[in-house]
Amino acid sequence: MKYFIIINGKQAGPFEENLLSGMGITRDTQVWREGMQQWQPAGTIPELGYLFATLNDSNVGSSTPPPYENSYQPFSSQPIQYGQDIDCDECPKTYLLESILVTIFCCLPFGVIGIYNAAGVSSAYNMGDYRLSMQRSENAKKWSLIGLIVGLVWSIMWWFYVWITIESQNSYYY
Repeated sequence: MKYFIIINGKQAGPFEENLLSGMGITRDTQVWREGMQQWQPAGTIPELGYLFATLNDSNVGSSTPPPYENSYQPFSSQPIQYGQDIDCDECPKTYLLESILVTIFCCLPFGVIGIYNAAGVSSAYNMGDYRLSMQRSENAKKWSLIGLIVGLVWSIMWWFYVWITIESQNSYYY
């Protein structure tokens, strides 16, 4: 069965039911599928109960979704929990290019860690998890910078070693 969902106040989908668990939906995420009269929280849909370990009744009706009424309040008195939507318009910087350059030119292990984190920035943002996308962005930046510094220090030490070796060979002949 295919479901439409509301992510950051915007309709997305349709998505197969088996993909919903990886999209970071919560019990309160609004969903709709063919046969439902209106959008409902995912936690009230019996077929999705395995995602939340509770089952409730759902309404069955028409084959087209009704218009979604955005009831999102950006300034809430309740604290925002990890994984909950935050109203942000811009995706954090991924640092993917920097991570790739560090991997190629400086330090492979740290660059790969940077690429891994950079690749997760957009996917976390698209799932509506702004905090995770910011964390991934910061980690990508951190590991790219560490890789750059380690690569530069290693290069300086290597060139110093080459210089010492050449000088010692030159002094041997004199």
